[in-house]
Amino acid sequence: MPEDLLFTLGAEVRCTDGVGGTIKSLAIDPHDDAVTHLIVEPVDRQAAKLIPFSLVEAAPAGTADGEIRLRCTVTEFEDLDAAEAKEFIPGSAQWQIYAAEPMISWPYYAPPGAMGTPGLPPDPVVGQQAITVDTLPDQLPDEDELSGRERVHAQDGDIGHVQGIAVDPGTGRVTSVLLRERHLLGHRTVLIPRSAVAEVEGDGFHLQLTTEQVRNLPPAGIDHPAR
Repeated sequence: MPEDLLFTLGAEVRCTDGVGGTIKSLAIDPHDDAVTHLIVEPVDRQAAKLIPFSLVEAAPAGTADGEIRLRCTVTEFEDLDAAEAKEFIPGSAQWQIYAAEPMISWPYYAPPGAMGTPGLPPDPVVGQQAITVDTLPDQLPDEDELSGRERVHAQDGDIGHVQGIAVDPGTGRVTSVLLRERHLLGHRTVLIPRSAVAEVEGDGFHLQLTTEQVRNLPPAGIDHPAR
């Protein structure tokens, strides 16, 4: 049985003939918990690229830093669609920040204004401007974005944040969540089984585990890249 593929946010992505960039975020279909695309920041820091899961090598990454390999050349990588979307926002700095922040609802949808999430004004705002932000593009209206900003909550408190996910290489379905756990001596990474995730809301991932149970899990041994 093939090993799971581990997507670590910030990890290097290599094409067949060179480096493409680094993983910025992941697009997940909330209906079947499957990764559909990688959002990769190119080495030249131009607009992020939208990488279909089908271009990812089926074999797990074999390097210590979690390098991911693609079935395309650097030139083909550069020709892929940009992970951008035009958004109309009010001119205030507050709304600009909101527009650039993803709101994850996987596997449940949290409508604006629910569970503490910000809501859009009910009426059109006069004087809006169009900007381009690195986010899920318009052709992925149903996917959720995993960016690494998501907090992880045990039954008895906040324990860290998401650093990546492990998936089945054949289907892309999520098998584990990579947690960067915070503790008194610093940080460590652990893999949380998908079955231990009770729900995902506007404030992050909620586990069916206590802090003590998480700390009893073996370390994943993945400390690079740090986020």
